[in-house]
Amino acid sequence: MKYFTLSLFILIVKLSAFQTSNVQVLYSNNFDGDAFIYDTKDDKKLTLTLEHYRTWDYGDLFMFADSMTGKRFDDSRSGIYAEVSPRFSFSKMTNHDLKMGIVQDIYIATQVNLGRDYQAYLYGLGIDLSIPLFDLFSLNIYEKQENINKHDDTYQITTVYSTKSFYNIHAEGFIDITKRDINTQNQVLYSIDAKKNLFLGMEWLYYSYKYERSNSKASVIQAMIKCKF
Repeated sequence: MKYFTLSLFILIVKLSAFQTSNVQVLYSNNFDGDAFIYDTKDDKKLTLTLEHYRTWDYGDLFMFADSMTGKRFDDSRSGIYAEVSPRFSFSKMTNHDLKMGIVQDIYIATQVNLGRDYQAYLYGLGIDLSIPLFDLFSLNIYEKQENINKHDDTYQITTVYSTKSFYNIHAEGFIDITKRDINTQNQVLYSIDAKKNLFLGMEWLYYSYKYERSNSKASVIQAMIKCKF
């Protein structure tokens, strides 16, 4: 039912002025930590990521899916993980401009996380900020409900950013913070074509989990190529 609901939402929203998609290929042979969700037995992992962002009549929508191949700790060879993040703009819903100082808009922020054995549902508030040297800076604060820790909900603070380009180089990424873990992925990309649709670069992935008696960490540099369309 949850997959049907998400598909229906994506199909019925009225699209608006802007949309962009990209595909990323990432590889590293340094996944040698002890984080079950990221690291592998032979330290190698190839990831194919599809991302999509669009605005619509009452807000915006970001979603991505990762397809990962490597020798995982549970002896599986691959895995798929996806997130769908619709936000509902107070400016658009009320037809009033809510810009104030660096605050560009305020949102009802929602998110669904879907993995093979993992699901999480998030809801809260978000804001877009106008900050010098950044094309994008967004902050979302959620209540997070997971199927793994059913009786111990947590908060999640998510920051998403993209810097302006300098000499065809820019940085982008996110950081998620909960009471149990920190997850951040930060990319430095160089545009190799005039239309700025093809990028080469690297991503630093950092993950740290501490909860009750569990403690794990991953810190990996990945080579990557990204193509926008």
